[in-house]
Amino acid sequence: MRLKVQLVISADDERADTIHDVAVLEKGCQRLEQLGLTLAEAKQLLTQLQQHVVAHQASLFVTTRAYCEACGTLLRRKEETTRVLRTLFGTMFLTSPRLYHCRCRTHTITTFRPLTELLSASTTPELLFLETKWASLISYGMTARVLKDFLPLDETLNATTIQNHTLAVAQRCEDEVGEDQDVVAESCPGDGGPLSLPKGPFSVGLDGGYVRDWEQKQRHFEVIVGKSVPPDQPAKCFGFVPSYDTKAKRRLGEVLQAQGVHDTQPLTFLSDGGETVRTLPLQLHSQSEQLLDWVHLTMRVTVLGQYIKGLIRVDRVVGESIRKRLNSVKWLLWHGKVDNALTRLGNLERGINHFIDLYPRFPQLKKAVQKFRTYIENNRGCIPNYGQRYRRGETISTAFVESTVNYVLSKRFVKKQSMQWTKRGAHLLLQTRVKTLNNELASTFRRWYPDLQVEDTALAA
Repeated sequence: MRLKVQLVISADDERADTIHDVAVLEKGCQRLEQLGLTLAEAKQLLTQLQQHVVAHQASLFVTTRAYCEACGTLLRRKEETTRVLRTLFGTMFLTSPRLYHCRCRTHTITTFRPLTELLSASTTPELLFLETKWASLISYGMTARVLKDFLPLDETLNATTIQNHTLAVAQRCEDEVGEDQDVVAESCPGDGGPLSLPKGPFSVGLDGGYVRDWEQKQRHFEVIVGKSVPPDQPAKCFGFVPSYDTKAKRRLGEVLQAQGVHDTQPLTFLSDGGETVRTLPLQLHSQSEQLLDWVHLTMRVTVLGQYIKGLIRVDRVVGESIRKRLNSVKWLLWHGKVDNALTRLGNLERGINHFIDLYPRFPQLKKAVQKFRTYIENNRGCIPNYGQRYRRGETISTAFVESTVNYVLSKRFVKKQSMQWTKRGAHLLLQTRVKTLNNELASTFRRWYPDLQVEDTALAA
């Protein structure tokens, strides 16, 4: 079976249609694998179609610019060169004439290229969108391989090209973010009305992760990841490199605006109580309450409980009494009685001295108790009455942020990745990644290119 594919271009006026022979396919019909187009045939067909369509569009655009706007005179040509345009369906080579300006008016330059007005970039927005989207989810090299597997892209497309394109998109997004002192969130973008306050508690979780430093090979730098969780809307994540970013407050403000929240709306920040995130909430949001995550507290209690199991095997009676003290410390912290919990923890610390010569891991236990005591003292102002908050249905845990660190950071920057990162590179990629995960990347591209038809597909966490 011989198939001939033609492209028919109909003119808007009375001129005859233009017919282009696109491809001739030889297809069998005796076996299952012969049915339909193969991927290679589809790629070839799309490339040929794209070449004809784009060439016709470019030619039509140049034709409309080939006459003087003032007097209508046909402009003289000086020369012709070739412009390269990278599209989803192959690299196009387009004829780009250089025209003389008409002498009926004075111009600062003698000649111009009409196609330059149309081709403001060498890559089409849709290809740029797909490169950015997939590079935000998987490695640059894997993105190049995946796109070339299914699209008839130029073989020169590589990880470096995709990295450059992705970071350029991220930098454009970053340039649109105002400085922190410019934060104003009195209305939602574009609606012209006041923001509505969310119904119920509004929580923001913060947590940190570390990625390998490109400039200092043996070191890591910290990345902060957060998740804003309104009670009646989908959650949104955000992230930044604190040692590089100067717009962290504005960044959170824009996330809140997108969720319809006033920047003076009281927020509850939950964190693991680490040194970096402990100082962030007031910097990010003036009307904020900071709470220590209950899960991180119980994790430290659980570690101490494992040591105490060893004490019980050495001396059951004394070990059980120490375990009761630890349980009472946990109970007091659950009810927000921090001073009483510290007193009880001091009693526990003195009680374990009974095992100084009996328990082989006593030094580690002693150090763990001291670290836990310091942890409570450093975060004493952030420990609420968890039981009361729990009964009121309020958030007491950043478990949702723990999963966000893995979702936003680890899967792309750390796990199975031997890459090292510059602070700028990590920060910029983080911006396109959170836009992709928040299903906001397509809307950003549609704002830049109003006629672009792309849609975000929801991604499972």
